[in-house]
Amino acid sequence: MRLLKMEQRWLEAALAGFAPEDGPGLAPRPGEVDWRASFERMADSSNGQAKVGMRAAVWLAGLAPMWLEGKPHTLIGLAPEERASLLERLLAHRSFAVRELVLLLKLQAAFALLGTATARARSGYDRDRPAPQESAASLRQLHVVSESSLEGGRS
Repeated sequence: MRLLKMEQRWLEAALAGFAPEDGPGLAPRPGEVDWRASFERMADSSNGQAKVGMRAAVWLAGLAPMWLEGKPHTLIGLAPEERASLLERLLAHRSFAVRELVLLLKLQAAFALLGTATARARSGYDRDRPAPQESAASLRQLHVVSESSLEGGRS
């Protein structure tokens, strides 16, 4: 799904608002995450209804300063701290549809962040973990049922 230039700017501002650059913890470094490419990958593998929802989420967040606060600008006109605060307010909005569309953006931001190799490496998510040990007592043999044995039992 190709976004208009305006939508691309709104998308990047919204997704980066969930993980401001140079912040604490897993915050991305400047230019580290390609928010738009991640969004487009997800959209390209989605059905038509999901694509409509994804685009609606971008518009909702992009225009939120206008309809939520009465400000004469879009999300791009806010400082990064103001964007983060606005997104928090949208996640707690009284309308279920607003909350869910903004949550969809937050999930996309999380996928984009952990889909970036350098951020994922810093997270320690892929560190080696010992495989869980299964005891012999917890295992049991299952019998395979063939199709012919099922047909014999039908009336």
